[in-house]
Amino acid sequence: MTDPALRGRGQTAALARFESEHDNIRGALRTAVRLGEEQEALCLVHALSWFWQLRNHQLESRTWARAAAGLGPDPFLAPLRHAEPFTGQCLDVPPPWTGERLWEARRGGRLLVLATEGGEGAEGAEGGSVLERPETRARLEAVVAAYRPGLPQTCRQPGAMWYFARLMTGGFGSLDDTLAALVGAAREHGDDWDVAFNLLLRAKLLGERPDDAEEALGLFEAADDSWGIAESLAARGETYERAGRSAEAAADFARAMDAATRLGAHSQVPVFKALLAAVRLRTRAVADDPVAWADAERMLVEAADEAGESGAEAVSTARLLLAQHYGNTGRTGLARLQLGVMEGEFADDTPGLFRGMLGGLRGWLACEDGAYEQATGYLARAVRDMEVLAYLVAPYLVVAQFAPAAWARAGSGAPEAGARLLGAYDAHRGALGGAGFRPYTAQTEAGVRERAEGVVREGLGEVAYRVHYREGGRLTVREAAGLVG
Repeated sequence: MTDPALRGRGQTAALARFESEHDNIRGALRTAVRLGEEQEALCLVHALSWFWQLRNHQLESRTWARAAAGLGPDPFLAPLRHAEPFTGQCLDVPPPWTGERLWEARRGGRLLVLATEGGEGAEGAEGGSVLERPETRARLEAVVAAYRPGLPQTCRQPGAMWYFARLMTGGFGSLDDTLAALVGAAREHGDDWDVAFNLLLRAKLLGERPDDAEEALGLFEAADDSWGIAESLAARGETYERAGRSAEAAADFARAMDAATRLGAHSQVPVFKALLAAVRLRTRAVADDPVAWADAERMLVEAADEAGESGAEAVSTARLLLAQHYGNTGRTGLARLQLGVMEGEFADDTPGLFRGMLGGLRGWLACEDGAYEQATGYLARAVRDMEVLAYLVAPYLVVAQFAPAAWARAGSGAPEAGARLLGAYDAHRGALGGAGFRPYTAQTEAGVRERAEGVVREGLGEVAYRVHYREGGRLTVREAAGLVG
């Protein structure tokens, strides 16, 4: 559903062409919308969708996708028109389109709107999240009903959103199941690029799957796709880092940064730069060298600033890493300033997952400062903010709050609850994946866990600690979440 020139060989030249002609193309799109030329508008939106994603033009993507989709009938309204097998892309031939090609273009246009609207955690007029609203549920169910397993268009974007709509409506038991089905569909019906893209998606969202990142990297290298090469290197680098292979992680992050720089993928470069700086700051050689340490910290600060300039998402990887670095080095005030910058970028439709993630970090920082009552409040709110969607797509985000919450509860006079939370944290943290949504680096997480246990043990004694810890290990994630605040 995107211009094939933006995938694989010739990608850099194609991006430069899109960049130079963007104003003219946008003018043509504006004219098509004004004149009500549905097919011309849909064609341009589909052609630009991947360019907008690579350049992080989310507002533009949402605005024009909504305008183009509104020019024709909504294929997800009753009477529902069920999708038929459609191979290739709508853009394989120019308009005018007929039959299934036209209807798939219409479905794709509406799915692009759904993908860019976000808002799964935004508060509605009646309270509660967008995901809880009847109209949102009905919309997702209509998407699920329109497609079926085995359709080739569901293995590539935006049709692949069908799998996530199924997840959100209970069609899959977990994100792992969802991504396994998506990768399987890509292997059966897609081309090598589709397989690589979905392997990369699984590597980033689930983590702990180095084979996925390796295979995706090989496929993207065969296609000479700089974007995919950079993202796959970064995914593999994060796997190396979690395994303690810092030198190999740094090498992959450096290669990823170089590839993104050559491509001109402005929103990617600060992410890889921050990952490289952060892993350097955690190596013994840099820690023992004041000059190298200062250089690495300066690189991390630059990456955070560049992320803002590039128009990256409000909750940027670079700022998260910088905030954690400041927190880990005792500079909690500076860490909170970074969180404040991100929160200042929040819009009404910012997902509750992001709000909760930053709230949880505020809870950790409050623990570092000994403000345990305040920390408990932050962490309880964080779990409420993220609970609607986190249990479906990122349960680890909830589990990650248990260690700082154990610290906060014990510090504020409830060590029994703290011990149970630690037991639940240890029981669930390794089984839920979610690397793409992890709010803490491995170093921060280990430090929080250690500090929490120390405070809990001090408040209970060894025998009582073991009893309550074992009780917590038998709790479900939802049950343990009730102990946070």
